[in-house]
Amino acid sequence: MKCDICGIRKAVLFVQQVSATRTVELHLCLECAEERGVNVAGTNVEAAFNNLLSGLLQDASITNQHSLSCPVCGKTLADLRRMKSTGCPECYTVFKSEIFSILKNHGIEGTYQGELPKKLAHFRSVLTDRIMYQEKLAQAVAIEDYEKAAVYRDCLKALETRSAQPYYTEDEADG
Repeated sequence: MKCDICGIRKAVLFVQQVSATRTVELHLCLECAEERGVNVAGTNVEAAFNNLLSGLLQDASITNQHSLSCPVCGKTLADLRRMKSTGCPECYTVFKSEIFSILKNHGIEGTYQGELPKKLAHFRSVLTDRIMYQEKLAQAVAIEDYEKAAVYRDCLKALETRSAQPYYTEDEADG
């Protein structure tokens, strides 16, 4: 049996808590148990288990990890934790908070602030310009300002031809 937390290592600790409304079973590997404060060699094992279970019951993402799944590819939260990868772009929306917590546990916070490669910078500017012009076009049509709408339509057409052009120079294509 695999660990319910990491989904990678073999579970060596089995905990079951029975309450009036539900029963929670938890299978932990030694590393995950130690990370959560369970020290088997220590003297107060009962207190450690109580802290562990109360913390896990409050964390809905762990107790419901088998029920949360991507509607597009079917990948579950347990799969995400085990494989450390998503199945499709929709997974990023479905598992957004879980992905942020996994990244935070690995010391990664915030968004990337560095430079983009040339080809990505080109596509990013085209996409952001296209979104801006589409919004302005919709606003101009909504207020019935058809002259401005025609200008924005022409800008969108120019962006389409610009995005069809290669993003690299002749020198980059040769070598």
